[in-house]
Amino acid sequence: MAKRISDEDFIQSWMKHKSPTLVCKELGINQRRVYERRLSIERRLGIALPTDNDTRFTRKKNEVPKHGFRAMKENVKGCVIIGSDGHFWPGERSVAFGAMINLIKELKPSMVIMNGDSFDGARISRHMPGGWASIPTVADELEAVKERHAEIESVVTPEANLIWCAGNHDSRFTSRWAQAAPEYIKVLGFDIVDHFPAWQFCWSIWLNENTIIKHRINQGVHGAYNNVVKSGKNIVTGHTHRLQATMWADYNGLRWGIETGTLSDFGPENDKYAYAEDNPMNWSQGFVVLHFASSGILLEPEFCRVINGAAWFRGQPIPSE
Repeated sequence: MAKRISDEDFIQSWMKHKSPTLVCKELGINQRRVYERRLSIERRLGIALPTDNDTRFTRKKNEVPKHGFRAMKENVKGCVIIGSDGHFWPGERSVAFGAMINLIKELKPSMVIMNGDSFDGARISRHMPGGWASIPTVADELEAVKERHAEIESVVTPEANLIWCAGNHDSRFTSRWAQAAPEYIKVLGFDIVDHFPAWQFCWSIWLNENTIIKHRINQGVHGAYNNVVKSGKNIVTGHTHRLQATMWADYNGLRWGIETGTLSDFGPENDKYAYAEDNPMNWSQGFVVLHFASSGILLEPEFCRVINGAAWFRGQPIPSE
């Protein structure tokens, strides 16, 4: 019989560790149950149980100029790290995400871009889940996304820009309210933007006028090729969960079509992708590292890719803890 954990025991463990991962190890319960218990105690007792790296309300937002839905930044030099499609659920911290945190510490990028779909929105999808799938609540999912983004906030330099290019799954959060209760639109908290004050949201960001980052344009197996040919720019997209680059050269010079893979675990044991019916998935877990020369041109993109459960970058294993 499972040991009963009192509110006092839970609070003591939480204030000691301030980490869902460490609390679940100490108390012997799964992370999803930790999130549920934390939320229940906060609501019933009117207290806050913050995480140790919760910088959401203290980190200054370093904004870049915007023109409508488009963010723009000139004179970008050095390293920019781009991850996407985390689809973060409670109790999950992928190898790719852990490696990204460690490379942010090492490379100190001037900008970290989450290129869409950090939020999954499984319960507010128009698609029905598989019959055996265990789906987290919106509240639990949102807390998981906050925890992962707070990790990024805690390791970037104070001057770094944190950019979130909205994805179709991210948009589920607000779209559901717009459909079910349009009277609440623009009320604080009903837009996903309200929950991530350190991040600048946009549909796309243009760097040095030669590189565009956005969640999706063309898809399909030739998505990267079609994107780079049709856009006339370096173009970085997510959505497909493929991690690759296609070169294109013409009279305008050399440019790249880049796909950013996924920061999520996937496979037959993952309820998140039960809809795939255990079919083969041409996906790759990892993220993209860009480098801009002093002249502002984009150099050849680099990838940190997870292979057989380990993250690799420049021929070296990258720790994920």
